[in-house]
Amino acid sequence: MKAGSSSAVAFGRVLQAVRKRWSKTQGDVAGFFDPKLSVAAVSMAESGSRPPKTEAMVRGYAAALELDEDALLQLWWAMQGMIGIDIWAEDLPVPRWWREYEASPQAEFDYNQALSYARGKWTPNEDFYEPSLELFALAEAIRSILMRLLGDSWEVGYKREIGLRDPVDGRRAAVVIELRATDSGGDESDRPLEPTVTFACPEPAARPVPSESAARTNTEAIAPDVAWILSAVEAMPARERAAVAGFIRGLREGASLFSEEVSSTRTSPGER
Repeated sequence: MKAGSSSAVAFGRVLQAVRKRWSKTQGDVAGFFDPKLSVAAVSMAESGSRPPKTEAMVRGYAAALELDEDALLQLWWAMQGMIGIDIWAEDLPVPRWWREYEASPQAEFDYNQALSYARGKWTPNEDFYEPSLELFALAEAIRSILMRLLGDSWEVGYKREIGLRDPVDGRRAAVVIELRATDSGGDESDRPLEPTVTFACPEPAARPVPSESAARTNTEAIAPDVAWILSAVEAMPARERAAVAGFIRGLREGASLFSEEVSSTRTSPGER
């Protein structure tokens, strides 16, 4: 996760919202780590200027904020464009890159509504346009992960923002995710509060580099460097995986030819 990116800012806002919800200070969170973090480090993580770089750090934040570790890790990866759930919110064996993720019927419906709205506002002088279907799919996946992560004490939703192509007053189309903390004060019907936090759904441009445990492989059976390579290959689209397979096959054939050549040049002690 790159410092200052929209992914880092979005993830940081979630961390900050949860911390404030549980009335924790940045010092409380910093003190939970071993070795202890500085308050400045927690502050920069929440602002997105220095996000968590490893899964171990994300797990540390999950423990400090009393969140489910696996759900927070899924959110961290989803913010970087790697989605670990399917359209039914079931876990995927291998995360999918957001531009290759299957959109649910709800995401398609929301996209078509945005498309109709943008077309209705479009004029020859005002080139309005809608967020992409892939962005709606990513936003819905992040919403599902947030609902799993935060539970019933939060309402999670998203809304569209139509873009405008203009060299002066242009603005990007976006899908804005909203988190609302619900007031569980004993009433039978919880009343929603004002939005606790809003952030634009990230649009990662490049696949993130897998960390040492990104694929959640059995590190006792597979060496860490091998697990890293496997997770990177599994995250590739089919065409790239085929290219890698062809490259490996070529290496094997080359190694086989080399070994045959070496064995043919060797002479036994009796032949000398």
